[in-house]
Amino acid sequence: MVTMRRRLVGLLLWLSACGGEGHSGFSTMGMPGIPSPARIVSNIVLAEVDIDHHAGPLFGVDSGSPFTLFDPADYPAADFGSNVQVQVDVSFGQFTVGDVPALQIPLLGDGIVVPPIVGGNLLRQFVAELDYRSMHLRLGEGAPATGVEEPGGSVAFALRGGGAVDPNGSLIVFPATRVMLTAEVEGVARALMLDTGASEIALRTTLYDALVADGRAQLSGLPLQTAMGPTTAEVTRARAVTVAGQTVTNVAVMTVGDSLLDSLQDEIGVSVDGLLGGSFLREFLVTIDYPKRRLRLRRYSPPSTPVDDFKRVGIDLGVASAAHRYTVGKVFANTDAERKMIRFGDELISIDGRNLDALDAIAADALLNGTVGASKQIGLGLTSVAALANTTLTVLVDDLIPAP
Repeated sequence: MVTMRRRLVGLLLWLSACGGEGHSGFSTMGMPGIPSPARIVSNIVLAEVDIDHHAGPLFGVDSGSPFTLFDPADYPAADFGSNVQVQVDVSFGQFTVGDVPALQIPLLGDGIVVPPIVGGNLLRQFVAELDYRSMHLRLGEGAPATGVEEPGGSVAFALRGGGAVDPNGSLIVFPATRVMLTAEVEGVARALMLDTGASEIALRTTLYDALVADGRAQLSGLPLQTAMGPTTAEVTRARAVTVAGQTVTNVAVMTVGDSLLDSLQDEIGVSVDGLLGGSFLREFLVTIDYPKRRLRLRRYSPPSTPVDDFKRVGIDLGVASAAHRYTVGKVFANTDAERKMIRFGDELISIDGRNLDALDAIAADALLNGTVGASKQIGLGLTSVAALANTTLTVLVDDLIPAP
């Protein structure tokens, strides 16, 4: 089983990149501009995507990745050949983009499932609309939006970066896909890269440290998946972040160290202070007009109240036991879950009466979210504290990172 709340940041900031843009123009079939169903998980849009007309897992829509990639093991009926890079048809409902260069690589490791990715090499050909409220992805111009504030904010951008990687001795060239923006973080201008594949805003360590120097609450040890492999992050909240005149308050920001940002900076040749991720973007209907090089942010009306993944019972899901699909992967300090003596490795049977063995990890994890101060009924199996085995505990929902 997997730890599903492991957040994603900069999943494919490849370290072996070198300069040079490259270009791809794709054939298309069907009607563009029709919404394709999606789910929102950890502030990331996961879209329903077929590869060569074979159904598979949901794909992360990741402007921060220059590559489209998938795991061939998810398509046992297909034969993609032995090359790392292959040409595939990528379908979003009735709309298909043909002959897309994609990487086929294993995406399961260290007990963590990384989603396949629709990357910038495909997205850059279209107007890409990410709707966090209605949960869809749309490629191409569609019907006028409803339920949003008009005109919203917009800002021009240039596509930066591009280069090549050389996995297993096979040179792969990728185009410029990086969207750099200016954001004000608590009133100070910062250079952030638009990264729809990042769960939160990620900042350089020095910038993060400057935020928490006032003693505001922060969360340490958050499981995280990066291009460098699994790690942990520190997370706090910024009082305000503004892009294109649009402001989000008390938004989650994190730091994972600077290696990923340094590698990105080397690729694109300009300073990079961080990544603009889903904790900010989820407040808006996000339109990335790649052909016209313009980002548009339109706040939902009435304002959206998205799920805050840091307002939850203070545990993460962990690997399966012999008998059950989920265990406790982490217990966060100073939470009611910790006070109730829930421990790492305890078997999780149910939440509010729903049997977790029958749920995928996305649905199971969502049951841990809630209103701060409300209670959840947590059904346990085998536990570290013998007295808790095969019992149901009443556990309060905590705010893991209270607003500054």
